[in-house]
Amino acid sequence: MNMNSNIYWSIFKNIEREVVHLSNQVHFDDDQLKIYSVKIAELLIRTCVELESISKDLYLLYGGVKPNNNELYFDTDCIQHLESKWKLSCKKVFVASSNFYFELDENKILLPLNKANKRGTSSCDWLRAYQAVKHNRSKNFKKGNLKHLLKALAGLFLLNIYYRNLSFNLDKDASGGTFEENIGSEIFAIKTHSNPSINIQGTYQKKDDFDECTYLIIPTEETKIVAQNALVSLNNKAQEEYEKNVGKKVVEELNKIEITPDFNLEEKAIEIAKKFRTENLEVLAKRNGNMISKAFKDLKYKAILNVNQF
Repeated sequence: MNMNSNIYWSIFKNIEREVVHLSNQVHFDDDQLKIYSVKIAELLIRTCVELESISKDLYLLYGGVKPNNNELYFDTDCIQHLESKWKLSCKKVFVASSNFYFELDENKILLPLNKANKRGTSSCDWLRAYQAVKHNRSKNFKKGNLKHLLKALAGLFLLNIYYRNLSFNLDKDASGGTFEENIGSEIFAIKTHSNPSINIQGTYQKKDDFDECTYLIIPTEETKIVAQNALVSLNNKAQEEYEKNVGKKVVEELNKIEITPDFNLEEKAIEIAKKFRTENLEVLAKRNGNMISKAFKDLKYKAILNVNQF
C-alpha cells in the first residue's frame, strides 16, 4: 500500500466518523433521508472532492492516458475508464451500521457508482446534487441532504477499496465467513462472491451475482494446483480404463438386446458408452477417494479484489 492510499483512506475515515457522530444526533431512518443542513452539505462537498481526486489517481494507475490539454474529467474520463475495467456500476454496497435504521432495500442496498460516469440529467443523483450545491449553494441547499451524502460516501468507500487493493488470507474458510465485509468501515459493507468448486480446467465458476461482488473468495494457487492435479490424474485413469474396455462393454450390452426393425444400433452404442464412462469414473473415484479427499481437504482460501480477472 502506497502513501497516497493511506491518505485517501484516512480522509474517508475522518468523514465517516463525522457522519457516525451525526447519526448520534439525528435518528437515521427512511423518513430522515431528505434532511439537509450546512454540515451535511459540507460533508457532501468534501466527499465528492475526494471522489474526484481518487478517481483521477486510479485512472492513471490503471492504464488511463492523460490528455494533451490536461483536461481530465473525473466522471466521463476517469470513472468511465474504471467502469469499463471493473463494472463499478454493478458493485453493491450495504449500509450495515447498527446505528442506521433504514428498512427499505433501496436505502440499505446501494449502487453508488451507477451512472457516476455520466453527466447532466443522465448522471446519478448524488453527483447532480454535488454539482448543484457546489455551483449555487443558496439555490440548491436542500440537495445537500443525507441521502446524497450517504450514496456519495459509499462511492468513495468503493474507490478506496480498489485503490488499496488488499488481499486477505482465509486459511480453510471456503465460504468467506471469517472475512470482514466492512473492510474497516463503520458504516458500509461490500458483497463477496464465493464458489469453492474446482474443475479439471481450473476455471473460476461465476454465479449470477458475480458483477455485484467487490471481493472474491478463491483457493490459493498452491493448494488449487494440488487439487486440480488430483482431478486430472483421476480423469486420465478413467479415460485409460474407458478406452481399454468400452468396446467390450458395448458388445456385451448389445448382445443382451433384442434387435427390432426400427432399432438404431449407433444411437444405442453411444448411449451404452456414455453410461459406461460415468460408471467407470464413479468406480475410480471411490477407489482413489483418499487421494481426492486429501487434496480438497488441504485447500486454503483467500479473498481478492474483483477486477474482472475471471
